[in-house]
Amino acid sequence: MSKGAWIFIGLLIASAIFCGIVPFWLLPTNGIAMALPVITVPGENLCTDCFGTGLRITNTIVGTLLADVAVLLFAFGATRRLKEIPGRLQGLFEMLTDALYGLAKTTAGPVWAKRIFPLMATIFLFLLFANWLELVPGVDSVGLIHCAEPGMSGYDTHKVLGITVLKNEKNLNAGDKATEADTEACEAHHAGTSEAEHEGEGEAAAETGEEVHDNRQIVTPFVRAAATDLNLTIGLGLIAVLVIQYFGVRSLGVGYFAKFINIPALDKLDKKPMGVMDFAVGFLDIIGEISRIVSFGFRLFGNIFAGQVLLFVIPFLAGALIPFFIYGFELFVGAIQAFVFAMLFLVFAAMATAGHGDHEEGH
Repeated sequence: MSKGAWIFIGLLIASAIFCGIVPFWLLPTNGIAMALPVITVPGENLCTDCFGTGLRITNTIVGTLLADVAVLLFAFGATRRLKEIPGRLQGLFEMLTDALYGLAKTTAGPVWAKRIFPLMATIFLFLLFANWLELVPGVDSVGLIHCAEPGMSGYDTHKVLGITVLKNEKNLNAGDKATEADTEACEAHHAGTSEAEHEGEGEAAAETGEEVHDNRQIVTPFVRAAATDLNLTIGLGLIAVLVIQYFGVRSLGVGYFAKFINIPALDKLDKKPMGVMDFAVGFLDIIGEISRIVSFGFRLFGNIFAGQVLLFVIPFLAGALIPFFIYGFELFVGAIQAFVFAMLFLVFAAMATAGHGDHEEGH
């Protein structure tokens, strides 16, 4: 047989294993399911008292750690054995770092580029891997089965060849019935909730004409893209803005804060009557710096979270061809959002190191 035939047979075997045996037999036998998860804004808890330490770990924290590991492996793998004639990995790493350093040098100048570049490149590489993580099969879809909370949509559980599986309620056949053990387990779980929650759930179901099921179960994914958690994007924006202020003080000294509280403008009111206006503009700059945190965080979160929802919905609406283009689009969006975040940090840092107003003349 030819080499191409063996490759084709290998692909068929791999497809049978990863598209049949793993999701429909191996994972369900271990209490793990593959299904469309309930879309939530905050990251879902994987454990609330991990190892008895009171530590809470969410699936977005797992995604963050995986992105960190990917960046470290990429950097160490590319620079471990540097060669005069670089290989593919070293060549890719050098191409990315050279391009980013060139942008930093052009924007901030050769002196400040050396200080701004390390954090700028780290942010770009981290967000690149974090954003592309949502394209990996199993991310956002493989996780633990557990009872749905009151008011949440979910799946009925069914026995197939002795294995508990999930089935969408909308696709249930007339003769399908949930397993008694899972129904009792979820009823016991819901027994601990308040009557008000159950009444609210019943009223909502009555309005939509749907039946309330106490045996509904959902899937909490093991891994979720880090940037779909607003905590990470806002936190990263806060770090970026604080570092920008550090660069400003490092470049201009204490006089950097004259940008926000322009006392020198009030000292020269006899020569410059518009100094009052210059002083008032400083308060607008304070608002502008705070708004950068929101801008950094929500821009990244909005684009990546919307892409995650799109990846959930499109394969269920169109199973062929169209998801391929959506994956290509999200590959592009993930790279662009990482680049935009890094470039905004670079531009704002370069602006902070430059002089402003009367202080520029004195400096």
